[in-house]
Amino acid sequence: MKKLVSRFMAVLMAMIMILSMSMTAFAAEDATRLTGTGKLTVNNTVEGKTLDLYQIFTATKNEAGNVAYTLNPEYEGFFKANVNGASALTGETLSEKAYEYVKTQVGEDGKNGVNFAKAMLTWILSNTSTVDATHKTVTTATGSTEIANLAYGYYVVYPLGATDTSAAPGTGQDYTSVASLVSVTDTNATVNMKSNYPTVDKKIIPAQSGSGLTVGAIVNPSWEGNHQMELDDENESEDTIAPHGAADEKKAGDFAIGDTVTYQLTSKVPDMTGYNSYTFKFTDTLSKGLDLKAILSVKVGDTELKAGKTGDNTYLPTYTTNDNGTHTLTISFNDFYNNFKNRTGETITVVYTATLNKDAVIGMNPNTNKAVVEYSNDPKSGGTGKSEPSIVDVHTFDFTIYKYYLKDQSNKEDKTALAKAEFELYKANEAGDAADTNAKINIVDEGNGVYRQATADEAKATDFTSEEAVAEVFKSDVIVSGTDGKVLVKGLDAGTYYLRETKAPDGYNKLLSDIKVEIKATYGEDGKLVSYKVDYTYNGTTTPGVAITEKNNSPEVPVENKTGAQLPSTGSKGALMVTLAGIVLFGVLTASKAFGKKKAKN
Repeated sequence: MKKLVSRFMAVLMAMIMILSMSMTAFAAEDATRLTGTGKLTVNNTVEGKTLDLYQIFTATKNEAGNVAYTLNPEYEGFFKANVNGASALTGETLSEKAYEYVKTQVGEDGKNGVNFAKAMLTWILSNTSTVDATHKTVTTATGSTEIANLAYGYYVVYPLGATDTSAAPGTGQDYTSVASLVSVTDTNATVNMKSNYPTVDKKIIPAQSGSGLTVGAIVNPSWEGNHQMELDDENESEDTIAPHGAADEKKAGDFAIGDTVTYQLTSKVPDMTGYNSYTFKFTDTLSKGLDLKAILSVKVGDTELKAGKTGDNTYLPTYTTNDNGTHTLTISFNDFYNNFKNRTGETITVVYTATLNKDAVIGMNPNTNKAVVEYSNDPKSGGTGKSEPSIVDVHTFDFTIYKYYLKDQSNKEDKTALAKAEFELYKANEAGDAADTNAKINIVDEGNGVYRQATADEAKATDFTSEEAVAEVFKSDVIVSGTDGKVLVKGLDAGTYYLRETKAPDGYNKLLSDIKVEIKATYGEDGKLVSYKVDYTYNGTTTPGVAITEKNNSPEVPVENKTGAQLPSTGSKGALMVTLAGIVLFGVLTASKAFGKKKAKN
C-alpha cells in the first residue's frame, strides 16, 4: 500500500458535463493517513428527483492534505474487463492499474472523460446488486442539493432518469453521458450538474399543407392488426391560415371559431445508457373548445415515422374524450430503444392540427392545451416519469353591441335601449378600409342575446341563411338587438370588421354607413395574453376602446339611432285649414277686385 501511495503524485481533473475531479497522492510514506467524511454540493438540481452516488475509489489523506485512492473491490470486474493486462491482477496491483487507467481516460483537464463515464455507468447499471454496498441515494432539492457526511472517495454521480445532449460550456464538445465524476476529499466538494430531464416544447406554428392522418384514422389503445390510414387531402382555407397573436413566442394566439390551429411538439432523443428498453411518448390534453383534426407529421431528425401498432420507425396514435369534455392525444413511439438508441440528441417533432369549436371559452379565458412527455426514468425498475407541462393558450374574442336612442342630445347619459335592430358583420377588405361583401360572418343565434361565429361545418350548411333552423340553436345569420338593446357577438379573431345595420327599429333612421370595428390583442413577453380591446369608427370618428383584462368582461360598441323631424302630409287637418284659409282669402281678394272695377265704371 505504501508503494501505491508514493506513486499517487499526479493531479487528476475529471469531469462529465464539464465537471472536474482531482485525484492526488502526495503523501509521504511515513505520514499518517486519515479517513473521513466530506460534503458534496450538487448544483442545478430539480426538486424531487433522485441522485445515485457510486463510490468507485475510497480515499484517504494525510495531515498535510495529500490524498491516496484505493479501488473498491465491487468495481474490479469493470477494470479487469476493460484494462489491458488487468484480468489477472488483484489487490494493490489492480488498484494501481485502475487508477492509471482512469487518469489516462479522463485526462488531467477533464475533457476526455465522456466515454469512460458512460462505460462506467453502463457497467454499474448492469451490476447494481454487485455495487450496492457502495451506493448512496439522495433526493434532490430545488437549485442545489447538499450531501453531508459523505465518505471520502471518487464517485460516479447519476441523476436517475436524466438525459443531456447539449455541449459542455467551454469545451466545444457534445456529450451524451448523464453521469458526472467527482472527488470528495474535503467539506467543500462541488459539482455543477448539467444534466436535464426529457422535456417537451409546444408551440403554435404557421399552417402546413400536405397529407396526414385524419382524426378518423386515429384509434384507441385496443387497435389491433394492420390499420388502413385515411389521408387528409382537404385543402380548405382554414388549413392555410397563418398563426395569430403572439407571433414570436407562439405560446398563445387568437383565432375565430371554426379556424384551424397548427401545433408543434418538440423534444430530444434522450441518452439511454443502461437501458435495454425505453418508453417515450407525448401526451397532449386539448381543452373542450378544441377538436383534433389531423396529425400532419411525426419525425425523428429527418426520418418520417408512420402510424402503426408495431414496426421500425412507427408510432401509435390514440385519441380519447375525457369525462370533463377535454380530449387527450397520445403519440407512443414503438420500440423506441432499438430504433433510436444511437441517435441521442436528435430532435423529435410532432405536427398536428386542431379546430376551435363552439365550446371555446371567450376573451381573457384561455382555451388551454397542456403537453407532457412520459419517459423511462429508471433502468433498474422500468419505471417512468413525466416532464413539466408545456402550455399553450388559444383565445377567441367578443364584443357587445349596445343599441340606444338619446331623447336629449345634450344629455349623453340618458340612453334608451332599442330592440329589434338588425345587423350583419363582415370581415374587412384587404386594405382594411371597407367591408368585404364576400366575407360576411356566418352567425349562430345561441339565444338570450348571444350570437357566435359559426363553425366550419355550420357555415357549409346549404340552408344556413334560411328561416328554418339548421341546428337547434341557430336560425339565420342576422344579429338582432334584444329588449335591453344589447347583443353579444363572440368567437371572433383579432382583426378588422365592419358592422352594418340592415334594419333599424320602427320609428328610427337606419345608419347611413358601416361601423368599423377593430379587435386588438396585446401579448406579454412570455407570449401570454395581457388584454384586448375594441376600437370603433363611425363617420370618420374613431373611439378607442377600454382594455379588457378581466375574464368575464366584454368590450362595448355603442350604436345610436336617431329620429328625424316629421314632415307634414297633404291630408292632415292643418293642411285643410291652410287650404280653407286660402280659399277665403282668394274670395275676399276677388270680391274686392270686382267691387273696385264696378266703382270705377260708375
